[in-house]
Amino acid sequence: MAEQNDGAFSDNGFDHSFFAENARKGTVVSRANSIGSTSASSVPNTDDEDSDYRHETTYKESYKDRRRQAHTQAEQKRRDAIKKGYDDLQSIVPTCQQQSEFAFLHKEKKKQEEEMSMLRKEVMALKIMK
Repeated sequence: MAEQNDGAFSDNGFDHSFFAENARKGTVVSRANSIGSTSASSVPNTDDEDSDYRHETTYKESYKDRRRQAHTQAEQKRRDAIKKGYDDLQSIVPTCQQQSEFAFLHKEKKKQEEEMSMLRKEVMALKIMK
């Protein structure tokens, strides 16, 4: 048994044939087609409205451009601070300073020569004490 609803939001008394007829014809039914409404395209804009619209879009675009530039500058400043931090850290930590293999080997050779010189002096001192 079907229950009939006669509330304020029911559409029992609504004639759907109008929409079905227009759907077959291929026309679009919208609020813009009603008598009391006007669409933006049906009413021509005045020059003042056009300039207001252009001014508004120009303002919005310039605002977006300014925000974009400010963001880019802030991001660049952040990157520079990070890079400076890495450079400072690298200068503080001695093992982080990159040196060539030649420089490393030269430094090791110098250490070995100094150690050899010290051992020779020690040997001479022991020979004298004998």
